[in-house]
Amino acid sequence: MRTKALFFFMLGVTVFLQGCATEYNLATRQQETLLYGTEKEVKIGDTIAPKIEEQYDILRDVDVNERVQRILQRIVAVCDRKELVYFIKVLDDDLINAVSLPGGYIYVFRGLIEKTDNDDELAGVVAHEVGHITARHGIKRMQNAYAALLLQVASTQTNARVAGGVNFVLNSLFMEYSQEDEFEADRLSVKYLKKAGYDPKAMVTFLEKLKIEKEKAPLRQYSYWRTHPHLSQRISVVNQEITGKLEFRDYLNLIGND
Repeated sequence: MRTKALFFFMLGVTVFLQGCATEYNLATRQQETLLYGTEKEVKIGDTIAPKIEEQYDILRDVDVNERVQRILQRIVAVCDRKELVYFIKVLDDDLINAVSLPGGYIYVFRGLIEKTDNDDELAGVVAHEVGHITARHGIKRMQNAYAALLLQVASTQTNARVAGGVNFVLNSLFMEYSQEDEFEADRLSVKYLKKAGYDPKAMVTFLEKLKIEKEKAPLRQYSYWRTHPHLSQRISVVNQEITGKLEFRDYLNLIGND
């Protein structure tokens, strides 16, 4: 039984690797091996986007839509992936959140926009989500899930306890972006904000605002602090990226928790 499981696992890994392509990512400045190229990535986004729009109403307010479109255009003009067509829509819900999909889709909830005091703060949110897209975080997460699924299939054939452990890890890993992904998207957002002419310090003021909101508001399933964790640490990362140095308070935040 173990031999059979190992055979299918290795077969799956072989198929997985044969579908991969290696290319240089301008955002991460690294040579990356990807299972999904840009064309497949766009198709994935095209498939997922309607599912989100089935769950939430799209805000039709002309002024709000023009505002987010204007901000997105300025960020995209200076970002590291120009081959994509970017879309942004406002979901008519009081949730404080924003989400990006593979292929260039960004959704911002009305509740988050209402928490911003100016375009610089909102641009920080948009630039962060663009950073996830340019760094291909969503696609990499899917790629990792695919590889882990192969491991789970093999482990199910050999040891039920191992399979249970793998399943637990899967649920833990793929509910949200990793801490490293969040920090990378923050660093990219500072880069894009500076190039686009926005004040990157507004990212800090908005994250601090969200930190206060987190302490007094009930935890909701798709709230910003559940899908974008480590607010104190992210504030420190943004401060360091803006100033080029790590203050002692930010150092303490990075080694601690929210």
